[in-house]
Amino acid sequence: MIKSIIRKLFLSDKKRNEIINDLKSNPNFRTKEEIEKNVTVPIESDFKLEKGKVESIFSPELGNQKGLVLTKWYVKPGDIVKIGDIICEIENENITMEFETFYSGKIVSTCRLNQQLAKGIEIFKIEGI
Repeated sequence: MIKSIIRKLFLSDKKRNEIINDLKSNPNFRTKEEIEKNVTVPIESDFKLEKGKVESIFSPELGNQKGLVLTKWYVKPGDIVKIGDIICEIENENITMEFETFYSGKIVSTCRLNQQLAKGIEIFKIEGI
């Protein structure tokens, strides 16, 4: 009985490889090892914000956005951030997601904490420096 429980808890190498191969059919899937080997450098020129230009960042389209709430800020107005910095945490009953910036600059304004988010709601503004 214990052996059968252990077999159910810990997948065999064959079963694990089947699952990974199935996941690899998704072009965005990468194993931990592939992520660690593949060091990517952000292409800042594509997301470079001109000095003084202010850009509004809006709530992402996540499909089922019912009950989506901004639950935590990692920055405040006046903070300087760079591409890839975690800005805030967004969640609903199904997901918790860290939202990162794709611009470098200074945070100008943020929406209020615990705000209900719908598609197109402004989350924060960032100014190029």
